[in-house]
Amino acid sequence: MAIPHAPYIQPRRHPHVEAYFDEDNLPDSDGKPMSETDRHRNNTIGALNPLEEFFRSYPDVYVTGNIFVYYPDEAGKIRQVSPDIFIVRGVPKHERRYYRVDKEGKAPEVVIELTSRKTKRIDQVTKPAIYAYLGVKEYFLFDPYKETMTTCLRGFRLQDGAYVRMPDKPSLLKAKLSKDQPLEGLKSEVLGLELRVEEGQLRLYDPKLGERLRTHKESEADRRAAEARAAAAETEAARLREELAKLQMKSKKRTAKEKKKAAS
Repeated sequence: MAIPHAPYIQPRRHPHVEAYFDEDNLPDSDGKPMSETDRHRNNTIGALNPLEEFFRSYPDVYVTGNIFVYYPDEAGKIRQVSPDIFIVRGVPKHERRYYRVDKEGKAPEVVIELTSRKTKRIDQVTKPAIYAYLGVKEYFLFDPYKETMTTCLRGFRLQDGAYVRMPDKPSLLKAKLSKDQPLEGLKSEVLGLELRVEEGQLRLYDPKLGERLRTHKESEADRRAAEARAAAAETEAARLREELAKLQMKSKKRTAKEKKKAAS
């Protein structure tokens, strides 16, 4: 059911603006910079890396970003779009130079775009129309400078071929909320995760655990710290066992000495 009075994005009949491509000679780069600013780049990496880490053990979940997604238009011509981040379930996890919707048999299910004044029209008009045409289930927009939207984060769900905006609401993780500065939070029903804005940074949380998704580097640091704690605990346990053995030996000698004395 559509959200009453919620803003929506209606796809145009012909949203494709990119030139069509030779199917046998598809480029994997356009030579343009990956991100608008350092903040855009850091937020892209800061969201992409934890998603990759979170789904690392899932062989049929593909997480990537800033690669071309090729798809056939209504006339069968090959077009392309380049999401900042996208996730697809039900396809093999392996490295790709680009993503072919018609070859993979499935379009991206969730797309996250980091928008700016320069890309506002593309991100809020052109790309949503393409994503709706492809059947992308959820579309999230994040503006780290809050220049193009009244909130840093917006989310849309595809309903009847059009994107219906998710209502703005505080984070679902109530324990983390401040009454003075409520955190923005939107739930991805597809991923089962929550997107949040913390001090201008895009973060992803697992609502079931109430924990922020860790990057690969953070996970490795956690693993090393856990191994160090386990090693320290084992060293301490070995020391205690040795100390106990010494005490038991002393006790046996004392008992033997007392028995010998009593017998004499």
